[in-house]
This record gives sequence, structure tokens and C-alpha cells, in this order.
Amino acid sequence: MQEVLSFALGINISTPDQFDPADPAAGASAAAPAPSPPPAPAPAPEPEPEVERTPEEQQAFEAKQVALAHKAKGNACYKAKQFDDALEHYDAAIAADPTDVTYRNNKCAVHFEKKDYDAVVAEGAEAIRVGRDHRADYELVHKIYVRMGKARVKQGDLPGGLEYFASAQVEYRDKATERLIKNLEMDIKKAKTAAYVDPEKALAAKEEGNVKFREGKFAESIPHYEEAIKRDPKNPAYNNNLAAALTKLGNFAAAKQACEKALDLDPSYVKAIAKKGDLEFLMKEYHKALESYKKGLALEPANAACKQGLAKTTHAINSASGSDQERAQHAMADPEIQAILQDPMVRDVINNLSGGDQMAGQRALQDPLMKAKIEKLIASGILQMK
Repeated sequence: MQEVLSFALGINISTPDQFDPADPAAGASAAAPAPSPPPAPAPAPEPEPEVERTPEEQQAFEAKQVALAHKAKGNACYKAKQFDDALEHYDAAIAADPTDVTYRNNKCAVHFEKKDYDAVVAEGAEAIRVGRDHRADYELVHKIYVRMGKARVKQGDLPGGLEYFASAQVEYRDKATERLIKNLEMDIKKAKTAAYVDPEKALAAKEEGNVKFREGKFAESIPHYEEAIKRDPKNPAYNNNLAAALTKLGNFAAAKQACEKALDLDPSYVKAIAKKGDLEFLMKEYHKALESYKKGLALEPANAACKQGLAKTTHAINSASGSDQERAQHAMADPEIQAILQDPMVRDVINNLSGGDQMAGQRALQDPLMKAKIEKLIASGILQMK
């Protein structure tokens, strides 16, 4: 019965004779668990076994520790810009452990900060020699070459710097060094171009080109004009001479580019403006030719070339046949003409002038801006005069 009741009620029902007087917990409810024993202490870590070294190995180990201690002191001096003290510690590290090129690389950094660039190169060369003998890490050798290259660049020896950067990439490929190489190659190119500039030789080359031009040897004149441009790239006249020779050879697109280069140098150079207008006329870009000649006349009202060009272009526009497809095709390739045609107000005016509200179209033409756009479409061959 006691067992049944204990199970049904969930309690321990005991008779007095079941208590143990010697047990202090006797008679306590079974629901209170006995306290858990304290956790066992963690086992002490086993001591690392002592490394057994030969006398030679022990001597090398101790020397390494001395070198590392000097390196740490040298680094602290370097950060404090106490460069001479840093060099002393790095030299002591090298004396203790001459096989590690890291200390020589640190010396290169100190020499670089002191702007002693020859010492950077000399110490770097020695570091690489030692590194080769002791299989130094390729990335570390790469860093040494890069610092040597930067030292040469600081000295103005750009080709020498480029050579060291290239050697660094052979040891270990690095994107940052690749960018250094590309930028340096551009600087070398600019330096060569600047060193080639000689206005006197440019003038002599131009005169040689003029001789060939007057003899009708237009193709032979071009190299002389190109040489003049290289010798004096800021003189717009030489580009204009080149444009004249290219025009004679029928290379209108290249000639126009030469004119544009001349005008980039001097936007008010009327000779180049007139030459550009002539080329646009030959290419049947009459709307552009009109602009060029008018621009030239705004700068020099009496300029004969621009006056003649304006007259012949205006005559060509007025007398052009309605089947001049070539001129219209040139015009359609012009972004400015495309923008005009996409203007809804312009389309309204065209519709009115071509059979819609004629009075509204005429009123619209009283606006100078609208009139200029319609005239440009007529000059380009997009619109035909009736």
C-alpha cells in the first residue's frame, strides 16, 4: 500500500523504522536531490618537451634572439625618426644573424628616409645577393627591388627605376607594382617627348616640308611637317601645314583632324578656321562650313579666305539639287543635326512651312534661334528650298 500511495501521490511515504538516525538527511523528501560533487580540477598542462639542440644549433638560436632584439630596437628608433641609431641596431642585427636579409631591407628603408638613394641601391643589391645565397622569400626580394626602383626614380633615373620594378615583378607579381610600371612608362614617354622639343629644328623641318609642297611632292612634305609638330607641339601653324598637304592628297578626314588640333592650341587661329571650312565644304558638310567661315569673319572681318568660302558655300546651298543624297547622309551622321530634328518645336515649324499653317511657320522664323536651326537644316541638305 505504501508503494502504491507513494507512486500515486508522487511522494515518499516511509515508516519510522525506515529512518536512519545516523543519516542527517533521513526523512527528507526524495524530491530534493543530493548536492552534486564539485568538478574535478582540470589536469595541469603537460610541460613542452625541451628542444634538444646541438651546440651549433644552440649558438645559432641565441644569435637569432640577439638579432631580433636589435631589430625591435631599430624599429623603435625608425618610428621615432632616430635614423642613425636605427642603423646601428640593424647593423648589430646583421652581425648577429647575417643570413636574414630582413635587417638589410630595414636599412634600405632608413637610407630612403634619409634621401641617401645611392645607399638604398647599394644596400639593396647586397641584400639580394645574400638572399640568393640563403633562399630568401621571393616577396621580400620583390620589396627590396621596388625600393631600389623608387630610389632611382627619386634621382631622376626613370629608366633605371623601371628596370628595378620589372625585376621585382619577376620575383613576385604584385598589382601595385604593375601600376607603378604603367605610370612610370607614361612618365618616360612624356619625358622623351619634352626632351625632343626644339623650336629651331621644328622651323627647319617646316621649311623642308614647304619646299616639297611647292614642288608638288605633297606626300614627301608630310614627314617634315610631322617632324616639325614633334619638335614644337605647341605651334598651331605646323598642324595647319600638315592639313594643307593631306588635303592635296584627298585625305579630308585626317586634314580636318589636323585643323582641329591647331585650333585646340589656338582657337583664334583664323587660317586654321578657314582651312577647316574648306574641308567641310569639300566633304559637303555645308552647314558646318558656314559656321566655320562665319566664325573666322567674326575674328577677322576682312579675311579673304573666309569671305570666299562663305560665298561659295552659300551658292552651293542655293543651287544644290534635291537629289544630293551624299550631303544629306553626311548631315544625318552629325549629332547636332540629329538633336535639331528631334526637337518637337522644330518639327512643328517644318510641318507648318511644308504645307501646314504657313503664317505660324513664318512667325516662328522670327525667333533668331529657330531661324538658325532651320537654316542649318537647309544648309545640311535635310530640308530643300522650293
